[in-house]
Amino acid sequence: MRWFQLLLLGSALLLENATALKYEVTGTRKGVPIPKEQIKFAPYQFGRSKNNGPGAIQPAPTKIKKKRANPISSSANWCGAVNHSPITNKIKSIHSFWQVPGCTKRTGQTYPQAAAVWIGIDGNTWPSALLQSGTVCKIDTSTSATRHEAWWQWVPDTAFTISTMPLAVGDWIEVTINTTSDTAATIKFDNVSQDEQVIVNVTSGPTLARKDADWVVERPYYGSSLAGFPRFDTTWFEDSYATRTTGGNLGILGATQYQIPSLCNSTEYDNANSVSFSL
Repeated sequence: MRWFQLLLLGSALLLENATALKYEVTGTRKGVPIPKEQIKFAPYQFGRSKNNGPGAIQPAPTKIKKKRANPISSSANWCGAVNHSPITNKIKSIHSFWQVPGCTKRTGQTYPQAAAVWIGIDGNTWPSALLQSGTVCKIDTSTSATRHEAWWQWVPDTAFTISTMPLAVGDWIEVTINTTSDTAATIKFDNVSQDEQVIVNVTSGPTLARKDADWVVERPYYGSSLAGFPRFDTTWFEDSYATRTTGGNLGILGATQYQIPSLCNSTEYDNANSVSFSL
């Protein structure tokens, strides 16, 4: 497990073995502002990483309708859609809805087991930085006890759970990440079902290329090794799109569909909807 020594000085977080990440946090609960001191972050248990591959590519399943054939590739840890924009037309924002999936232990996998659902910018063709936010379902022990958490990260800095955010299986989540430059962005995490929202305004982060748009279910790292990957409820990324700095939205059409061999497949439904599911 990667642990970081944290020192909170106002809105600035100084991280051991990482750059200084500066941010401010606001939030609402049922339309009422949440006092800042009541919005709590905690170190995230799992490591985040770039897309790692390759491996044997699994055949696309037939139980989910596909409108067209996307490029298919394999990964050790990413299962989902990744689209790209040229550096001359950078990604400005990314958006999606999904429901918090339940997860159950998978026989033959190590513990802890975890499946993280997230959207993000970069981390694929630009592996040195990745801005992401989402939910995670984790199983800590063989007792099958599960926990669901909201989290965010600007790689290579550490990740944080939003420990005060309520989260339950089936909740509708809306995440929007909007960049204002290569090193500044706003993450809006909204639990639509429970009417609670947290906004993280990062004013100084690692440099993004803003080339990759990601809608992913991930098998995260635990220390230097991949965590076990549980079975998880089929997860639809809905109303998915990325805006760009000089015009023209980017969606799922033409996106590479990454698969985790023998564990997870993904496929496009249409330009706004993609699905990832356990094998």
